[in-house]
Parts: sequence; structure tokens; C-alpha cells
Amino acid sequence: MPVNGNKLAFAKVNVENAPDEPGVYVLYVGGHLIYYGSTEKSIRSRLQDHLAGREGKCTTVATVYGSEVSLNPLRRERELLIEYKSAYGVLPHCNNKMP
Repeated sequence: MPVNGNKLAFAKVNVENAPDEPGVYVLYVGGHLIYYGSTEKSIRSRLQDHLAGREGKCTTVATVYGSEVSLNPLRRERELLIEYKSAYGVLPHCNNKMP
């Protein structure tokens, strides 16, 4: 269920270089996946929101992220969530519903 992209430390210096394009992203605490997200506008902007705590407390504990540019981010996020739920029986810890 990985996104097609490198995993990087979830830190301001790395997030500032994230794609400024639509796509999906994934947040981890250590090696544990905690959240899949998508954006129609800017991966960088959404990651900055998570880093600053503007998306709630759950994702502020993330230590690593990955991202993937996508022409249809909502569909890609849904695919990733379905795949995760099929493998583990639940959604990632910080995802509370299917898009």
C-alpha cells in the first residue's frame, strides 16, 4: 500500500520541498502508517497544515511522510484505503472514514 515516492522525515525542511501539485500523501509514526490523505491542489500545502496541527492532533505525531503526484487524487486515496482495510481489517489510525 505504499505511495510511489520516497519516504522522508516529516520536518519543515522536507515538507517545503514536497510537490506543489495535486496528489496523495501518507503519514507514518516510525514504520507504522497512520494516515492517507489527498489534495486536489498542493501536497506541500496539505503537509504544512498537518505539520502545523491545522488538521487535528492525530497527525501531528507523524515522523515520516511519503507523497505521490496524481491526476485523480481522491480516487487514488480511496484505492490506498481499500487496500489497507483489506489487509488489516480497519482504516489507518487517523483516517476515520472512506472518502
